[in-house]
Amino acid sequence: MLRGFKDMKQNKKSEQIDSAVDTDATSDAILERLERLIMIAEQSDLATVRVRDGEIEIEISRATTQPIASAPANMTPFEPTVVTGNQADEDMICSPMPARFYRSPAPEEPPFVEVGDTVLSGASIATLEVMKTYNDVEAPFNCEILEILVEDGQAVEYNQPLFRVRQT
Repeated sequence: MLRGFKDMKQNKKSEQIDSAVDTDATSDAILERLERLIMIAEQSDLATVRVRDGEIEIEISRATTQPIASAPANMTPFEPTVVTGNQADEDMICSPMPARFYRSPAPEEPPFVEVGDTVLSGASIATLEVMKTYNDVEAPFNCEILEILVEDGQAVEYNQPLFRVRQT
């Protein structure tokens, strides 16, 4: 049973409720008291209800319905690994980290590059996503895209070839 309510007002955002603890209270009685406390919190305008029984204190807060704005994910360029290919003048641009590979900056946007495109050093050619952080993969040198070796949305491993290119 909750005892000792003090100055409970509808306009207040939080309220502290003191109650005495019966020394022989069972777990059922404690659960019943908690259920009543939750009911009181739901039926009032209070944002927070706090009950203290000796050294035990329980606080119930009403969840806010406002959406929490999230910070935009960082777009950090990463230096890909370059591996010299078997054929003359061909290189591989490899993933600098395990991640998910995306050809475009966003789902509705066109891909950074297509096969046959010539790109300048430092141009974004793909995006790698790790734990909701998006990192641009930049061309390490001026090159022509000869082949895109992974599918959009595919998981890639560290040092996995992403593009077959020819330096221009």
